[in-house]
Amino acid sequence: MLQHQLFHTKILLKRLGILLIVYALCRILFYLFNRTLFPEMGLAEFLGVMFHGIRYDIASILVVNVLFILLHIIPNPFRETIYYQRTLKILFYVFNGIALMFESGDFIYFPYGLQRTSMHELGLTNDTSILPQVLKDFWYIFIIVTIIIIGIEYLYRKTEIQYKKHIKIKPVQIHYPVQLAIMCLLVVASLIGARGGVGPDPISPQSAANMVNDERLSELVINTPFSVLYAVSHRKVEEPNFFNDSDLKNMYSMYHENVQFYKPPDQQNDAPKNICVIVLESFSKEYIGYFNPKRKGYTPFLDSLLQQGLCFTNAYSNGKSSNQGIIAITSGVPVLMPEPLISSVYGVNDIDGVGSYLKEKGYKSYFFHGANNGSMGFDFFMERCGMSGYFGRNEYDNDADFDGNWGIFDEPFLKWTANTMTNFQQPFFTEIFTISSHHPFTVPKEYKGKFKKGPIPMLEVVGYADYALEQFFIEAKKQPWFNNTLFILVPDHPGPPIPGDAFYQNQVGAHSSWMLLYKPDGEFTGTTDMVVQHSDILPTVLDYAGYKGKYMAFGNSIFDTTAHRLAFNYHSNDFMLLDDYYVLQYNGIKTEGLFAYKQDSLLQNNLSETLPDIKDKMEDKLKAIIQVHHHAMIHNKLLPQ
Repeated sequence: MLQHQLFHTKILLKRLGILLIVYALCRILFYLFNRTLFPEMGLAEFLGVMFHGIRYDIASILVVNVLFILLHIIPNPFRETIYYQRTLKILFYVFNGIALMFESGDFIYFPYGLQRTSMHELGLTNDTSILPQVLKDFWYIFIIVTIIIIGIEYLYRKTEIQYKKHIKIKPVQIHYPVQLAIMCLLVVASLIGARGGVGPDPISPQSAANMVNDERLSELVINTPFSVLYAVSHRKVEEPNFFNDSDLKNMYSMYHENVQFYKPPDQQNDAPKNICVIVLESFSKEYIGYFNPKRKGYTPFLDSLLQQGLCFTNAYSNGKSSNQGIIAITSGVPVLMPEPLISSVYGVNDIDGVGSYLKEKGYKSYFFHGANNGSMGFDFFMERCGMSGYFGRNEYDNDADFDGNWGIFDEPFLKWTANTMTNFQQPFFTEIFTISSHHPFTVPKEYKGKFKKGPIPMLEVVGYADYALEQFFIEAKKQPWFNNTLFILVPDHPGPPIPGDAFYQNQVGAHSSWMLLYKPDGEFTGTTDMVVQHSDILPTVLDYAGYKGKYMAFGNSIFDTTAHRLAFNYHSNDFMLLDDYYVLQYNGIKTEGLFAYKQDSLLQNNLSETLPDIKDKMEDKLKAIIQVHHHAMIHNKLLPQ
């Protein structure tokens, strides 16, 4: 009798077994597509990664298919009917099709963020206009997915109940006590599998790092559906209680008041002090010849400009996506949670930005972004940050220069921007965000073949964007506001790494950046290895403009020589804190590593045991920053207090 009562359990296990095969195959494909971004592995180590990945695959399969599983194991007299089985098959393909879509997407997009898709990337999905180009550029992914689906269908059919014409299938007689007992056992087993075992804590993306020798392999252990499910279920941050309020105030504060460190030159005239921040899409340090003299770069104009201003060679991005970098630059809020502020549950929090503060100094502020209006929600966010105007594709109003995907090509848009700025009353603040150095790597037809190509497609469009930047400055030099304008140039985040350089694949290198202060009168020159980050830009702008009121920022003015220079971020489930000498990696529970990053750029010599005092001091500082950040998010305290 038991054999008959296990009929549907056997069918269920066979169908879930198909998915285990698919997830294992996808992990192999994910590795093959991104092999250069992982450390070298022997067969034994790779098999170990595959073995550890089974726990994450089982957890994902059980959560994704919870309804599918329940309909198999709940005893009822309809389970053998053709319509019931068709319903099960539809559910199987709908839910697992979505999971397969996420998994296969990371075959090609992992190099951009160096982490599996999570809420971080889902915050970027409102720009669906590029979907046709994605289909065109990555057509081979869809062929691979189609082959996988054909294989799934072949195996699934082998599990189906065979219906013959004119022959009625005799339903399996239900023995409800046995069936309910089986159901309860399967529910318990599923709960254990979904949490990854019987340990005290369920598995998480962070726990994958403990299963491998190199933490970069943790992204290979987990799978993308697990990453997405985990992110969706952890959208709210938990408020830590590392320190009491009085100790915390002495350790870190994001509130500033009456700060004035910038000292203008004695002979400075009384002309208005305009400020223009230019954010270059994905302009990685490794693409720029100025920082890589042993190999030719792809940015000849920027190389020359970097020699004419004050260049910060030890800068760091606060995030790995545009909607993280722009927020940190404009509002002073860094990335210390998995999801970008703008798309998170805290996106409705009260906030001021650079435009709000500069109004008190008589400035009007404007944001230029040649993308489709509404892209990444920047128009709404800039309004909240006190910007007086937003200029996008709609305001440009000439689709002859549309790139067919994101918006207006950089060259015409930047030249138009330079002329539009002449209409603004001085002093003004402008923030310009370029778009062309981005997938789908499109350059205008007239420039095909003009810019140097390299080992990755990104490099040709970086060359075009550099040329567009040159045209902006040629046009800007003709304008009456140019000579009394401070230009701050910075990338929003590094782009995909060039294969062969392991430094740009670890957490420090993945955020390693640069910043330039350029003033036509030569006020700022030279180079400095001072640690700076995106969230230092707002304090720097306010300091330069002479603002002395209250403001909120997780950073300090670059003119503040008394500040303890720090950079921090959250990426791939790890927090990072970096100062002049060391970088600390912390997973929210314990320190994973302390490295002297200037001498040990590949982070191979963990000093956390050898230098416990430095480790404890940096860990306490990072914990204080995290506690301040999370408290402000949870209790809506991002406004200056």
